[in-house]
Amino acid sequence: MWSPSAQTWHVALSPQRLVLAKPAAFWPGKRADYHSMDCLPGVQAQPWQPAVAALATWLDTQAGAKPTLRVVLSGRFVRWQLLPWRPEITQPDELAAYATWRFRETFGHGAEDWQVLHSPQPPGKAVLACAVDAALLAALRAACQSAGARLAAVSPYFACAFDRWRHVVGKKTAWFGLIESETVSLGLLRDGNWVGLRTQRVNAHWRDALPGLMAQISISAGVADAALPLYLAGDGEPPAPAAGLTFTWLQPKAQAQRALPGGRMALGF
Repeated sequence: MWSPSAQTWHVALSPQRLVLAKPAAFWPGKRADYHSMDCLPGVQAQPWQPAVAALATWLDTQAGAKPTLRVVLSGRFVRWQLLPWRPEITQPDELAAYATWRFRETFGHGAEDWQVLHSPQPPGKAVLACAVDAALLAALRAACQSAGARLAAVSPYFACAFDRWRHVVGKKTAWFGLIESETVSLGLLRDGNWVGLRTQRVNAHWRDALPGLMAQISISAGVADAALPLYLAGDGEPPAPAAGLTFTWLQPKAQAQRALPGGRMALGF
C-alpha cells in the first residue's frame, strides 16, 4: 500500500538548533513545512545532547503519528579520514577493522567510543571513512523507539551535500567545501576521486580559515595547482564575492532557498 510522504521528516541536528522539514514533494511550488528549536549550550557532556533532547521532546508531541526520520548531522559531530589504498585488504571486515584502527591511531582513546563507517573501496583509490559518537546514534535510536518513530537514516551533512551536487563537480580536479556556522569541511578531488578531506572549526569568518585549510590539504595530497575550481555549498545565504577567493556557490532550488536557518541542512543541500 502507498504510504504518503507527509509522515517523513528530514531533521537537521546541530549544536545551535534542531530543524525538522517535511518537504511538499507532491505539490510543486509549495514550501516545505518547518519546525525549528534553538538549542542553548548547557552542562551536557556532549554538544549533540541539547539537539537530541529537543528532538525527543518534539517526538513526544507526535504520539500516534509514528513519523519516519531522516537525520542529517552537522560537521561538528562527524570526523573524517581518508584511508590510503592497501592492496592486501580485500574483505569488508578487514576494511572495517582498518578504518577503525586508523581513527584510533589518529584520535586516541576517544575514538574507541565512535562508530566508524566507510565508503566502498575502489581499486587503487583511497577510501573515505567517517566516525560518529556511538552514544549519539544510540540516543537517536532510543528517542525514536520511545515515540514509536522510525529512524530511516543518519547521514553527515557533507556527504548529503556532495551527493546532491556531485553532478556539478563531475570528474574534475576540484575543491568541494561545505560552510556551516561553526565548521568548514573541505575536500579535494582529483579526476572525481577524493585525495584530501578535512573539517575545521572556525571562530571567525570562514573566508579566513579556507586558504590555510586549502594549503594543508594541497601539501598533503601533493597537488600544486592553485587555480583549481572551488565549489561551495552551505546552509546560509549565498556569500558575496570577495577579492582573493574565487568560488562557485551551489544554489539550491527555490523551495530550499526560502528555508529558515537549518532548513537546507535538513534537506541535504
